Amino acid sequence: MNMTAPLQRVPDRTPVTTREVANRLRDVAAARAEEALAELPAIARRIRTLLLVVSISVPVFIGALAVIAWRLVH
Repeated sequence: MNMTAPLQRVPDRTPVTTREVANRLRDVAAARAEEALAELPAIARRIRTLLLVVSISVPVFIGALAVIAWRLVH
């Protein structure tokens, strides 16, 4: 997915003012911030799934190691 929007062609005129550049940069920053905020629910779901998998698999792994150690001792 291409995250960058194509640049809009500015009519041929001079000079481009600092204020115009600042406004354009502010608009681009606002658009990127909105895109980042839109991704938060998906990231939260992935983190929740990761925590669920880890919370199940780590205790099972430790339990299996305990069983193996118990068998080796006895």
